[in-house]
Amino acid sequence: MSTNSSPNRKIKVDDRVKRVGLPNCLGVVKELKTEVTATTPEARERGLMVTVLWDNGTFSYHGPDTLEVVKE
Repeated sequence: MSTNSSPNRKIKVDDRVKRVGLPNCLGVVKELKTEVTATTPEARERGLMVTVLWDNGTFSYHGPDTLEVVKE
């Protein structure tokens, strides 16, 4: 498994991701949603929540800045 990450790449559904700073914690993006009502694109990006299904079977919600896309 390679962990060549692309932190600047936009996260999409079905991307393989890891937590920033935690190399052994891998999962798959299942949903992207906006948690706030926003009128500008910048505000929408700040309100983006990423639903991740981790390899251990748990779901969690994160901001996109706490995740990195990995290539396997």
